Amino acid sequence: MKKEIYQVDAFTHKAYSGNPAGVVPNAEGLSSLQMQLIAKEMNLSETAFVFPGSIDYDFELRFFTPTGEVDLCGHATIATFSLLKELGIIPPHKTQIIQKTKAGKLNIRFLEDGSILMQQTSPINLKKEIPLDELFAIMGLASEEVGVENLMEFPEIWSTGLPDLLLPIRSTEILKNLIPAMDKLANLSQKLNIVGVHAFSIDKKNQVWCRNFAPAFGIPEESATGTSNGALGACLYTKRWGSAKGLSFVAHQGDWMKKPSRIIVQIDTGNDFQVWVGGKAVTVFEGKLIIPE
Repeated sequence: MKKEIYQVDAFTHKAYSGNPAGVVPNAEGLSSLQMQLIAKEMNLSETAFVFPGSIDYDFELRFFTPTGEVDLCGHATIATFSLLKELGIIPPHKTQIIQKTKAGKLNIRFLEDGSILMQQTSPINLKKEIPLDELFAIMGLASEEVGVENLMEFPEIWSTGLPDLLLPIRSTEILKNLIPAMDKLANLSQKLNIVGVHAFSIDKKNQVWCRNFAPAFGIPEESATGTSNGALGACLYTKRWGSAKGLSFVAHQGDWMKKPSRIIVQIDTGNDFQVWVGGKAVTVFEGKLIIPE
């Protein structure tokens, strides 16, 4: 059996930037073990596998890191639906569809400029006790280097599909120079039952800068993370960053990895509190996998 596979750079309009994801646009017939082996072979942070829809959703997606399956992945979702549009599997006139994931059924919007927005699950502040001294030692931080002035003083754990520890940093220079102890961070992440640490800073121009570390899932650092920035947007909105109508910003991530990414984050407080994350994507290669029977 052979399957087509693509690599798509998400959260960017330029090839070889952003965050690469593997995408198998027709995963029918693949077992969980086969999908895991493919993700390990691709050795990208995530590979997405697409299955046909049903009456109440258009497509089902499953996401695998090199070491295990995760419920949801923002950049792989953006990569997948950019590719399905490009291949004509999603008609050009479609502006909204529904995807089924292990995190639930979520809406996808296609914007006129080519950007794709994905709805996140309802935000949750998990309010777990965080061992601050241990965390700061792992991240190589002094306590006075933590916090965003007049906004967020201490780290918190939030989820809009995947739980992440949001770590506010005083300045972009401190953020840039972070060197976490990866083995210890992996252990702490497993203890707290989180994906990893999403460290962020806000500069004098109100631009958001981020770095994401998820060694517990085999990802030392990721150049763009949709669900983490969705969680960040929800958290910041509850801190009264934004307006009564909502919040919109672009997260800058991956720049210091030489993989600059731009992630659109929107908080919509109309009829319901909705978190949307998105951006553009570029296909960089296609091929065929030989699947052992």
